[in-house]
Amino acid sequence: MKKMLFAFAVVLFFGSMSALPVRAEEVKQEEGFTELNQIMVANEAVEAKETPANSGKTVITYESGASVFVIGETKDGWYKVSYQDKEGYVKKSALTMQEFDVEGIDKEFQESEAEGKLVIEEVERYRAEAKRSRIWGIVIVLLVVGIFATGIISTTRIEKEKKKIIDLDKED
Repeated sequence: MKKMLFAFAVVLFFGSMSALPVRAEEVKQEEGFTELNQIMVANEAVEAKETPANSGKTVITYESGASVFVIGETKDGWYKVSYQDKEGYVKKSALTMQEFDVEGIDKEFQESEAEGKLVIEEVERYRAEAKRSRIWGIVIVLLVVGIFATGIISTTRIEKEKKKIIDLDKED
């Protein structure tokens, strides 16, 4: 058991040591980069380049007015963008901030919420009506069965009485 724990500790130690140089390289790569994670709008038709340079290979093309997801900003005037697992760089001057009408969005959410409440109330009303209909259906079936049972019982009693009378007449 002690040997297994020692082996596990050795593997864990060397595994963490091998990851350290990679992490240091990643930090060096990210210097001069600010994370943003926001949506912007393309001012014109624009091409996202593989590297933050005009001579870079085009990896993504945006039309004028297209929404662009910006994941970061470089110090030298480029936005890092992302689209369908592709990343590229676009000049800052080609994009502007997406304007949101917060009051309009709030109003739309309130209207949607009110509509949702109405739908829920309507569904609950429908369920209550369906339940009442089932109950009344059962009551009507029971009444009909009761009427038939009463008719059958009274008919059999009448027949028994008639038979008794006939039997008494025969004896006389």
